[in-house]
Amino acid sequence: MIGIIGAIIGATGFGTANVVIKKSLSTLTIPQTLMMSTLSGVVCLFFFALLTGQLQMLPLNLILLSGLLASGEVILYLILYKTFDVSNVTVATAVSGTYPLLATLFTFLVFSETLSLNKFGFIVLLVLGAIITSLDWSGVFKDGFDRKDLVKGFGWIVVTTLIHALYFPLLGNFTSTGSWESKLLFIKFFSAILLFIFFYLYKKQSILPPKNKILFTSLLGLLEVIGWAGFSWATNSTEGQTAILIAALNSSAFVTAVLAYIFLNEKLSLIQYLGILMIIASLTGLSS
Repeated sequence: MIGIIGAIIGATGFGTANVVIKKSLSTLTIPQTLMMSTLSGVVCLFFFALLTGQLQMLPLNLILLSGLLASGEVILYLILYKTFDVSNVTVATAVSGTYPLLATLFTFLVFSETLSLNKFGFIVLLVLGAIITSLDWSGVFKDGFDRKDLVKGFGWIVVTTLIHALYFPLLGNFTSTGSWESKLLFIKFFSAILLFIFFYLYKKQSILPPKNKILFTSLLGLLEVIGWAGFSWATNSTEGQTAILIAALNSSAFVTAVLAYIFLNEKLSLIQYLGILMIIASLTGLSS
């Protein structure tokens, strides 16, 4: 039960963060939102690690690796924020979340790993779910499919999915042992430095939001910590309920869809919501 609660907390943290990002980008620039998110993430992770007794000094090799991963995180978040800025956050979250499919196909094509009939079925379901979610069905039903029926920002969503597929397996491997709190803290710290260099020193752009927006954008760091904490508790407390746990872990897209509907007035067609449910179900099946 603890694992399932943790998974729900994690999905809620990450799913809510996506909506806060989209809401912030309606009045702030990408540098202002992303810089504040990263800085608040450093502060929240520091106090979380301190309070949980997990604040540790990493050895030099792990510090250097944290710096390398920070470079990947900066690239990921720059593209992710651009994607959220130009596209529907619900669609972007759901479709970019299909990145485990690429890892499955990679092991099949490169290492000749056998795909069971069940896994093949889930892959087909995942692809169909992504296609259904990515289309403006009002246009499809009106005059048939053409490229303009793809959701706005589809190209950015594809790039975001590819970057997720490259970065998250590396991050997951790095944080799977030792103190994930301290490792993420170092990554966030180096990310903040790299973003400062890129936005302020190189691009000469404003990096902090107005005072009346600082508290709201600071929520992003807290929500991310909540997401990571929930997922960490979940993955270490399965309690024999693996299938339910994985479904809860994959439900962040559902959280984003609900909150975006309420707070951003983002309304998809029923068939697109069906596509999101297909994505969550197929990701659960592939992970089982």
